Amino acid sequence: MNELPQSVNAEKAHSALGGATNPKDLSVQKVTVEYIDRCTPAVLVEMVPAPGVGAFSRYSPQAAARQHAALITVAGLAYGRVLVAHQGRQLVAYLTFHPPEGECRWASLPCGRILELGGIEVARGYRGIGLARRLMDLAFAPPDFDDIIVYAQALTWCWDLEGTGMSVADYRQMMLRLFGSYGFKSYATDEPNIRYDQSSFLLARMGPKTPPSLIEAFRALLLGQEKE
Repeated sequence: MNELPQSVNAEKAHSALGGATNPKDLSVQKVTVEYIDRCTPAVLVEMVPAPGVGAFSRYSPQAAARQHAALITVAGLAYGRVLVAHQGRQLVAYLTFHPPEGECRWASLPCGRILELGGIEVARGYRGIGLARRLMDLAFAPPDFDDIIVYAQALTWCWDLEGTGMSVADYRQMMLRLFGSYGFKSYATDEPNIRYDQSSFLLARMGPKTPPSLIEAFRALLLGQEKE
């Protein structure tokens, strides 16, 4: 893909799923990595992103800095949540959650009852050692999401195909396996950013205590919202 859909803003680096893992990269198997859940803006400011961070800005020269700034913003949002893996002050992986953005169709649902898993990325050079799964474990092992909906937009424009050496089809299957193991399922939608590329997809996880009325409202927004 040589260009982004007009409705996708590449600067909103927390708004879609990017480079999650690469099972072939085992160069850092013995590194010692620490984890922080609910990382605050103050803690994030003191961190330095690893050079291999930046899938959402296509690894441009400023990509890591842009992503770092986006993480600080998300951590300061109401209902925002940032989990990080780090070595000392170096941030090597992250996972974010935030409310639907204002223009998003799901923003009409009750605040705090639906969250977007906005981004998960492991820096190039740190993949293949389970960092993505560890962050997902930390997020979903507690009952924090038991009564809400978490959704994720898997958009091909931010997949690190070059860094992983994977095809679009293989990358898609890898993400479906990863998220599927945490209760996410794929849903058909006419959301423009997802419809732009047939390989992109929407994932959602309904917590076991999510009210049926909230699930019904979410499903009602999947299709038929865009004017032709």
